[in-house]
Amino acid sequence: MLEDLLKVNIPDSYDSIVTVVTMIVLFYGAGFLKDAALKLVEDGSLRRQVKNLIAQLSARTGKSEDEIRKVLEAKYGKPGPVKRLAKAVHGFFLPSQREGGVPIDFDRERVPSEVIREIPYAEEFDEKEDFERYESHSGVTLEIHAQDRDKINTGWAAVPKGLADSRLRMKLIEPVTAHDLWTKDTVVGDITLIFKITADGYVPHEIHLTHVY
Repeated sequence: MLEDLLKVNIPDSYDSIVTVVTMIVLFYGAGFLKDAALKLVEDGSLRRQVKNLIAQLSARTGKSEDEIRKVLEAKYGKPGPVKRLAKAVHGFFLPSQREGGVPIDFDRERVPSEVIREIPYAEEFDEKEDFERYESHSGVTLEIHAQDRDKINTGWAAVPKGLADSRLRMKLIEPVTAHDLWTKDTVVGDITLIFKITADGYVPHEIHLTHVY
């Protein structure tokens, strides 16, 4: 399974690589659940843990960090795998969470309490059928159609150039206000792009505009 996932040959003696891959999958899933719980992307201890583990795996296998991330996104881009990953993450971290987030040891790797405490509890997702994915992007050009500028009372929509081809519903997040967009055909800003999971994978669904330049 591991070799199929990464498309590399891993000798039986390379237990450390197996450990790192296992940790990446678990913490990738944990970070995914945290984003869904907060409904935003936060660069905290959990995300840094994933970044560091991917860097380790890249150095040991010769695969680039971007390739590893793309493998994870492809593997966990459908409803079935996402739900199975969520269940595995909850089951693995629950004993530590019940003890207040005690550190977890993986072979020679120790995961500190501050990372464990960022992982949401299973109860937050007991009745949730789908999980959204969140991406932060800076300096995005947003194309606002004429009819959207007249919808101050009903909402906004825009095309995030280079990220999606169709208009997406857009929410203005403080301190951004309608005044920042009024009479403008395009604006450049920072956004959180929300992806909704479908039978065909993740598709862009909504824009949260957090800053306008």
